[in-house]
Amino acid sequence: MDIERLKVLAGVSNTQQQTYKSLERELAERRLERMKNVMREDKPEKVTLEKLPYDLDALEPVLSKENVDYHYNTLSAGYVNRYNNQEGDPKFNYGGAKLHNLFWQQLKPSKQTSELDGPIAQTIKANFGDIDGLTEALIEQAKTIQGSGWVYMTATGTIKTTPNQSWQPDVMMPIDMWEHSFTDYIPDADAKSKYIKGVVSLINWDAINRRIEV
Repeated sequence: MDIERLKVLAGVSNTQQQTYKSLERELAERRLERMKNVMREDKPEKVTLEKLPYDLDALEPVLSKENVDYHYNTLSAGYVNRYNNQEGDPKFNYGGAKLHNLFWQQLKPSKQTSELDGPIAQTIKANFGDIDGLTEALIEQAKTIQGSGWVYMTATGTIKTTPNQSWQPDVMMPIDMWEHSFTDYIPDADAKSKYIKGVVSLINWDAINRRIEV
């Protein structure tokens, strides 16, 4: 088959062919740029690891000093550093940085008390009855996580999970369910349940109320 003759009969010249290829290439480049923009959407150039509002040993006996030190200074900092240095998957590292900042900043020293009042008290009462009901809901939802991830409560009182380090815009009170988070409770058969109960006992409800009000 004479391809060139077919082009002539079809009224398609080599110049037109080149124009079509240029247009296809330009459209492909535009699609790629749009995809990149979606990946970068609402993401800053740099992120920071927020300073702990307590000492490393302040969460004992719920979370050991060794656990907090490694989890905060090595793992949490790692997501921030990799994102800022453009190493690895930016979406994964951004999510890790965001989730860990929320996790650490919502906790209080184990010796301090935090009164449950304000909007979060109303949300918990309406959806779970009391803190025990909230805790059980978190435990049950955490059981659905396959592999690693987070269980969290939204501002409206819905309990959800997110896999790995996937950031979700409705995350309000996240609890890390990666195995490194609850190593203090392993090898207990109910390690995850004990860990979640412990973390809930450390929640600073004033911090949660500030998130709801934003």
